[in-house]
Amino acid sequence: MSFNQEMFETILTHTSDMLLIVDENRHIIYSTPSVYEITGYTPEELNDVDVFIIVHPEDRELMMHRHKHLLDSGKSNSTEYRMVRKNGEIRYFECKTTPLPGTENYLQVVSTRDVTERKRMELELEYHKNRHEVLQNSLKSFSNDLTVVMKLSDLEERIVKELFTILPNSNPKILTAIPNELSNEQDLQSGKIAKLSSNIFIKLGERKQHPYIISLDATAMSEPMEFIWLETFVNYSVMVFENLNMIENLMYQLETTTLSKETPQWVLRMMFNLQEQQRLTLSSDLHDTVLQDQIDLYRRLETLLKRSELNQEAKVKLIEIEQGLLDIIHSIRATCNELRPPLLRELGLEKSLENLFEHVQLTSTYRILFTSKNVSQLSISEEQTIGIYRIVQEFLHYAEEHSKANVVNFDLSVENEHLRLVYRDDGLTMGPLSPNMRITSASQRAQSLGGKMDFTSSHGSAFMATLELPIHLERSLV
Repeated sequence: MSFNQEMFETILTHTSDMLLIVDENRHIIYSTPSVYEITGYTPEELNDVDVFIIVHPEDRELMMHRHKHLLDSGKSNSTEYRMVRKNGEIRYFECKTTPLPGTENYLQVVSTRDVTERKRMELELEYHKNRHEVLQNSLKSFSNDLTVVMKLSDLEERIVKELFTILPNSNPKILTAIPNELSNEQDLQSGKIAKLSSNIFIKLGERKQHPYIISLDATAMSEPMEFIWLETFVNYSVMVFENLNMIENLMYQLETTTLSKETPQWVLRMMFNLQEQQRLTLSSDLHDTVLQDQIDLYRRLETLLKRSELNQEAKVKLIEIEQGLLDIIHSIRATCNELRPPLLRELGLEKSLENLFEHVQLTSTYRILFTSKNVSQLSISEEQTIGIYRIVQEFLHYAEEHSKANVVNFDLSVENEHLRLVYRDDGLTMGPLSPNMRITSASQRAQSLGGKMDFTSSHGSAFMATLELPIHLERSLV
């Protein structure tokens, strides 16, 4: 045996890749000694056997099409497939096949490399990316829903729905008594997650001298990110629970002391002020915790991408995750701005509305036309500015969700010491205006500010709402 032959045999014996020579019928003519370590079969067991015996059954049809194309074209190709070892273990392999058209029985050289660990890393990265997006979108949707004034029963339904959606096997329940697993002496603090055996208990607070507790099956959570999501979810729920519980108690007292069917102005004002404080808190929490966590993850990923040892395919996956994180960061910032518009007081009402319309116009299905008259020097309080801004937001939501309008108009003017806001859209109505959450909220906002809201709507015609608000409002808010 010559030196070159010996060198060749040494390389084939010690290579970690598996090299095969197969004929046009896919029968194995030759295999390197590494075939045993990789497949669990000895070279003798695979001799003159269809090579697809080691291919996963679900991948065989694809590999057969690939093999036929290779024979027809005479060109090399590469692919990935799953291989089943002799002991039943499934591994991922990268395969490159080079045909030798001039040989007897149309031989092909097959070079395979185990890429199981890389594939598992890719699948794990993809899973965590998708799961991360689901959790972030859940918090965004949940926080947005909490900005609407709701009853305590609505909050309970929304909490259970979100928990069941994100943690399907958690079996969420709302308890109004200390469960048997907990002793009466045990300190179950509001907003704190208590894990006992296979259950998780979270106390939202007290209602009518009874505890209000969420019960979950602890086995439904396996990822650290799910616990972080739950903590944030609980913080939102506790804050809203406390506010709604307070409002419910106040409303009960009012119902027992007045026969008036209309909610007093001072109560509406207090409710909306509480709501704005809640939004401010949510916005601050999102910005200081969740957003900063996302930025930190983004920076870590950015550092990881600079490592030269990562292969190109892994880098592509990481870049996709990086872009996903950027989208999430942008989405959280947008949510913070929605909860508490930045520089609202500094910019003034007119400029803030222009910024709002410009932002909404980017994603809305309708066109927004805005005119203003005599409002550039208008000086009103922060509460009034926020109130009018929220009324405009409610009309924008109404246009998107209900009126299906193509064009909406906002006309803002100051006349006779009154601020006048007129909303019009070209959406078709089905008759007199029916009760609507957005319209009701806008009307209550106007009432809380000492103004009034008039609506005009008839069958087949456009919808119009007019807000009249005294400029000197302080005497009206007493």
